[in-house]
Parts: sequence; C-alpha cells; structure tokens
Amino acid sequence: MITPRQLLASYETAFRNRLLVHPDQAEDPAVLAVAIERLPPRARGLFELLRLVSPIGEPLPERLRAAIDRDGGPLWASALLLPRPGQLSAEIHPQHYAAACRLNPALAVLPLPVPAWSPAFQPSLPPADARWDAVVLAAHLEASPGLLNQDGTLRRDHERRLAGVFGGDSERAALALRVGRVLGVVRGTRDRLLGMPEANPRAMHDPRPIFERAELRAADIVLRVLGPLPTDARAWIATLASQAPEVLGTPADPAGWERGEAAVFNRVLDTLHRLGAIDAMRDAAGVTAFRAPTGVAVPTSGLLLMPDLDLLVHPGEIPLAAYGRLCRLAPYVDGAGLHRHRLTREGAAAEVGAGHADTIAFLAAHSRTGVPTNVADTIREWQRAASRVTVLVGVDVLESADGAFKLRVGPPPADARVFDYSAPLRARFCMEGGRITIPDGWDALTVRATVARVARLVGHERGAWSYVPEIRAHADPESVVTRLNDAYGGLIPGELELMVRAGGGLPAVEAESAWVLRVPDVIVNALRRDPVLAPVLRRSAGPAEFVVGVADLAVVRERLAQLGVPLAVGRA
Repeated sequence: MITPRQLLASYETAFRNRLLVHPDQAEDPAVLAVAIERLPPRARGLFELLRLVSPIGEPLPERLRAAIDRDGGPLWASALLLPRPGQLSAEIHPQHYAAACRLNPALAVLPLPVPAWSPAFQPSLPPADARWDAVVLAAHLEASPGLLNQDGTLRRDHERRLAGVFGGDSERAALALRVGRVLGVVRGTRDRLLGMPEANPRAMHDPRPIFERAELRAADIVLRVLGPLPTDARAWIATLASQAPEVLGTPADPAGWERGEAAVFNRVLDTLHRLGAIDAMRDAAGVTAFRAPTGVAVPTSGLLLMPDLDLLVHPGEIPLAAYGRLCRLAPYVDGAGLHRHRLTREGAAAEVGAGHADTIAFLAAHSRTGVPTNVADTIREWQRAASRVTVLVGVDVLESADGAFKLRVGPPPADARVFDYSAPLRARFCMEGGRITIPDGWDALTVRATVARVARLVGHERGAWSYVPEIRAHADPESVVTRLNDAYGGLIPGELELMVRAGGGLPAVEAESAWVLRVPDVIVNALRRDPVLAPVLRRSAGPAEFVVGVADLAVVRERLAQLGVPLAVGRA
C-alpha cells in the first residue's frame, strides 16, 4: 500500500516545491485540518463536495473530474487530494490523475457540519414496515405466482394486482417487491415470480441494494452521515442545498432544489425508516430527524386472535419467519402500522400442504389472547377436510409402462427388474444436447426423484427415461447441486448448474461499454509505465490488448497524441 508520504515524495520537483504541506506531515490529521481551513472558497466548496459523495480514501466519481481539473489545484497542493497510480515511479505529476484520485485517507472527519436535533428525540413508528410488507407479497405470490416479461420485469397487469394487495398503493407494493427480492422471500424464475413466505429471510446488513439508481447516491450519503446522535433532517438538507448543491450529480439549480434533490433525500429517509435502517421522528410531511437505529421497544409481544377469526399483529411482535407462516395460514386483509389478517379454509389447507400439523399450537405460542375454543374447532374441521399426501414405507411397488406406480401384492413378475434399496444402487443420469437421460438399469427412484426436481419428464424412449431441464424455485440450490453431482458421478454440466442456481435467485451479470486497444508489442511495456495511461490501462484482454472504458477513451486519445502514438479506430 503506497502511503501519502511516499506519494508526495515522488512528485515532480517543480510541483513538490509548490506543496503547502510537507510530505512528512501528509498523514497528520491536525495539519490537514489547518490546510482545509486555509483553502480558497471555490476549492473549499469542491473539497466538501468530494468528501460528501465518496468515502475518504476510496476512488472519487469520474463525473467530478471536470470540477477537479478546474478547482482542484489547492487540494493537490495541500495533500488533501492524492493520485492513485498503479505503481510508484520516480516522477509523478499529480494533476494528471484527475480521473484516478482519492481523498487523503488520513482525513477522518464527517462531511459538512451535521445539524443536531435540539428537542427530545422520540422515535416514531414508520407508516408501514417494508420487511413485513415483503412477506405479505411473498404469501400472495406463493398462492398465485406473478408472470415476468422477457427482460425479467413484472407484467403491468400483475403489478396492478400486487398493488391491490395494499389497497392500490403501487409505491408501497413496489418497495415491498424490491425488499422481498433482497430478503430472498420473493424469487424470479425464467417466466414467473414466486413467493416463499416461510423462507428464512436474509440479513439486510446494507439497505443500498433496495434503492433504484436515481436514489442510490442519496441513500449512500445519508448512511455515511448516520450516527448515534439525532440529526435535524430538514436543516441538513438545507445545508446541502447551500454548500454542496451538486451532491447528486445534477447541475446546481437553487430554484429547483426543493422539487428535485430535496424530494429525493426525503424519499430516501422515508424508505430507510420503513426498512428499519434508521430511527426517525416524523410529522405529516415526512422524516424530521433521524439517527442510527437502536431499536424501538414494543410494549407487548404476540398477536391478538379474535373469536371471529380475525388476527391483529404489529410488525416486530413475532419473528419474521413466523410471520411468513402466519400470512399463509391467515391471509393479509389490510393495515399498515397494524396488520389485520383473517383465518380461512384455504389458508388451513395451504398450512397442511406445507407439511404443518401443529397449527393450533403455533397460534397458541404467538397469541397474547390464546386460541378461542370456537377458533380451534374451526381449524380442526378445515384441516380434516383438507387433502393429505400419505407416505408408505417398507413396501414394494411395481411400475407400469406409462410410468404409474402401484403396490406389489405377491411375488414380482418373472421379467421384472428388481431394485433392492437396502444396498447401494447403480443410479446415474446423463446429459447431452440439452436433455437428461436415465438409461434402464440405472433408473432407481433415488436418481429419478433427484432429476425430477430440476427437469420435466418427456417420456421413455429407446431404453431410457428422457427429461427436459427447467428453471424452478429452490430454497437451497446448493444442496440441489450437491445431490445432482452425486447422481451424475462428478460435476454436472454447467448449463444445468446455472439453471438450478437461477431458481434460487442470482444477482444480475453486469455489462458496460468499452473499447479494446490492440497495441504493438514493442510499446506495451512503455505504455504501462506512462503515469497518465497506466491507471487507465489496468484491464487486459490479452498480452497486447487493453480494455478501456468509454469514459476514459478521451484521456487515452489525448495522451497518445501527446506521445506521438497514432490511434486507428476500427469498427465497433
């Protein structure tokens, strides 16, 4: 790791003589604090903006390069701004690194003064808890999956259907859907959106994946200034408007700040409160003060179970996984701060179908009012009427030509193939041409049951069972892949593993526009040592090929022209 002291010592002599901070003091926070106070107004404004939009020591956004070129001179001279060279060379001119720079990591101060909240801070409950709303949507999608477009987005008519779950509140439904995907209780397959309300929700250590691109920068800034002491939200937003109006990357427009940037910050604060990522005080217009979460105490725990089959439960009164089971048993009816559910015959049948036989005990464990006698009798009646699957063990079965099974009575037919499951079986499957086949003699029920989890049976052809792989929802894709590897006798083909893991939910593959520079072999090493080009030519596509982002192409053109290296642009 190259230290600030080493960087300043490697500057060109002419620039080193202009430094306002001695290299030996470049890591002293007290000296840097004095240098900040001595900055001219434009450089001071740029400095406040830079440490607001990016963590100290991390790469600065490319979008601010023009501002750094224009007003960053005093920041370079005060050791507040440092280059990020690929390797340390003898002579560095720091201002050539406007596209690859960072703030001095020795700085350890919050961006901008944070206006403190002077009245007593009393956390408010959010209008609705987005995590609980996500479980409500998951239960709805489990019963009736949504349909996806080819690009993976939800169909418009299904968006309106999900908004109807919350009384037509489309923004609440959209937030719940994004949260559900992050928690893992809502997962998309090839053409369907599935709900898994009882899945163990993932921990949400970082709420930023919830936000869309337009709000992500604002969320990142709010989380960076978050601390244990309450902040006056409106005074803080006003400070941003006066001292760092370009904080979100849009041109400074004081007249439009209230409608534009201020509205974005207010939406972000509202969303963070609904996610439990901040404690907040609210009024009718939104969040007035916020701080790092310490938890809002719930005076009593457990749901209220009424004799008329209604349930009332407040977010946080029962565990989130238990709430997922409750949403299946008693579908959500309405409510935001307080959710109302109702026990139904369909919910009791779904509870049985999910494998639960302790419904009344489950309600008793989470109910503050117990389980009224009439409610318990009603649930028992519904469960008796629900269809059940009976599993028989210790029996022999015969398989007919059409794949149907029946219990064997008496000795097996003379020409029957017998599988003895008390000993290890020869059971394998093959995959070729996008199809899975299980040859006769290797088709024990163990391997066929494993393959049936990921593929659709086509039929029996030429002495083998044939299957077509499909993307299906899997709560634990890792265990499915392990079982398939065992049945395959090694690593399964990549296409099959990808389809299995897609059923468990995968992050998107990111793509970006870039150019490939094919460089003559004789100058490859020289270009790698150039102080301007070296940071840009970090990614290689081959021994003499470099991948350059579109944003950096202008830098490459200009520098190659300065060095006398011709650039021939071919077809993209």
